[in-house]
Formats: sequence, structure tokens, C-alpha cells
Amino acid sequence: MTEQVRYRIDKKLVRKAEKLCEEIGISPSQAVSMFFAQMVKVGGVPFRPSNFPALEEYGVTLAEAEAAEARARRELDADEKAGKLVEFAGS
Repeated sequence: MTEQVRYRIDKKLVRKAEKLCEEIGISPSQAVSMFFAQMVKVGGVPFRPSNFPALEEYGVTLAEAEAAEARARRELDADEKAGKLVEFAGS
């Protein structure tokens, strides 16, 4: 079962992402579904923030992002050892 959702995203970003989706042969809906599935699977954003200018947009340093990643990995490891993680098979 699917649900139609609406989010506000910059028009230029949407156009660029749609072009990339077309180039790699997936629909924008599939791309968003894949992103959401990975978020659920890893319990957070499914990519590591890097040294790109985007970090400045979020008001964090690379060291802060790396520290947050390390904390998240420790929590995931502890949850896995405790049997609290459930494998997500997608929709």
C-alpha cells in the first residue's frame, strides 16, 4: 500500500534530481522510497555528511558530524547485540 505525500523542496533541486533519476532509470518516487527505506534501516540519514559546504548549511562541523555518526554506530551496535534491531525488507 502506498501513500501520496507532499514536501516542499527547492524547485531547482527537484529538477536536477529528476534529471538524475531519469539518467539512472528510476522514478523520483522510487528514489524517495529508497531514501526512506534506508533511513528506516539505518535509523537515521543514510549517508555520512562530509566536508562539503552543505555542512555549513546545517551549522555543524565535520568533527561534530563524525562524533554524531560514532554515537549512532555505538547505539546501533548495542541495539543489535540486545536483539532490538529488525531487518527492513522494503515495501
